[in-house]
Amino acid sequence: MGKNWGHTYVIDNKKMKNNRLENLIQDYLDGKIEEAKMYEDIQDYPLEEVKKCFSDSMEVDYLMSRKYLEVDKEVAYKDFLEQIKLHALDVPEQKKGVIWTIWKYAAIFIGLVGLGLAISFLSKFSNERENIIVAQKEVNLQLGNGKLEIIKETGSTNILDTEGNVIAVQTGDKIKYKPTTNPKEIQYNELNVPYGKKFELELADGTIVYVNSGSILRYPTSFSESKSRQVSLKGEAFFKVAEDKEHPFIVNSGSVNVRVLGTEFNVSAYNEDLETSTVLVSGSVQLYDSLSVGKQQTNVELVPGEMGTWRKDRQSFKTDKVDTSLYTSWVQGKLIFRDMPFKQIRKQLERRYNVTIVNTDTALDKNTFSANFEEESIEEILEILDRTYGIEYTIKENQIIIKKQ
Repeated sequence: MGKNWGHTYVIDNKKMKNNRLENLIQDYLDGKIEEAKMYEDIQDYPLEEVKKCFSDSMEVDYLMSRKYLEVDKEVAYKDFLEQIKLHALDVPEQKKGVIWTIWKYAAIFIGLVGLGLAISFLSKFSNERENIIVAQKEVNLQLGNGKLEIIKETGSTNILDTEGNVIAVQTGDKIKYKPTTNPKEIQYNELNVPYGKKFELELADGTIVYVNSGSILRYPTSFSESKSRQVSLKGEAFFKVAEDKEHPFIVNSGSVNVRVLGTEFNVSAYNEDLETSTVLVSGSVQLYDSLSVGKQQTNVELVPGEMGTWRKDRQSFKTDKVDTSLYTSWVQGKLIFRDMPFKQIRKQLERRYNVTIVNTDTALDKNTFSANFEEESIEEILEILDRTYGIEYTIKENQIIIKKQ
């Protein structure tokens, strides 16, 4: 960046470098770059400069998000800054782990009141809360012959067809089907992924599917050369479709069908949600409603960076430009929220952690939040909410009850 003195432009190298650091930090806070990339790039900057830049970025987020909450933000922010001072003392500057710790803090609730830096660290110091008891359910696979396979993610096994032939191999949290052409009979498998889990499939045509928690995917174990490739989804999945112009790939998701040739996209179609959404990362897709039997269907074509949403109550589509990473981050084990109502956030937390969250504070459900989550446990997230915003809760086995303020 330059300073304008009449018609003379003076390049301020220091300011340019500072701007690069500011942009780097903001990209990380916005979830646009990975932690490893962030850690690598900030090594060129002094520790104190990194700390100041984080603090400035948090303050901006704080001032911009005052409209979101009715809690005492001034008290929360001052308490947060005081906690940083307490935990930043007596740490050798030459240790790279210091920088890692500083910016790792920023992954948590950076959009609420700018309190990203250090809150996740603070949450680890409290052991006062009762632990949440989560019933661990296993992924299961319904085979074409009616047999139910329980998938042990620590093991490996062969998947057989009705004649005893090996059609796929399961290793850990992935099943890979063998390529098959012109099968004698099309058989279907049904993968059921419970809350708290996610799973990866490679279909017989080479299509990769990441199936999110609380989802069911029904698919053929092989594809016919004379027909389109069709699967059915309840819940959420991310598809990397193998290109085949002669055989379109169709995802049936209840009231909406998604038709593609070869592309990457995310479909969210949980039965309990009012909307079914499709987010296109690359390629092109066509959406059409599956309910218009005997009349003209409603069609929508998406381009990369667009989301098509079907409202079940209105029986209509709408399209929006979106940041696709917000809707696909779950594939990498992340949750990224931007200006999302708490009601939607707690629903995603329930699916991610296999818990039930009962909110008795109806006003809180309407507040919007921004947050980045990755490795945090549900206990840590709850502790952050309590320490920062006074959102009190009780735990009864796997049920979390948020108290009315």
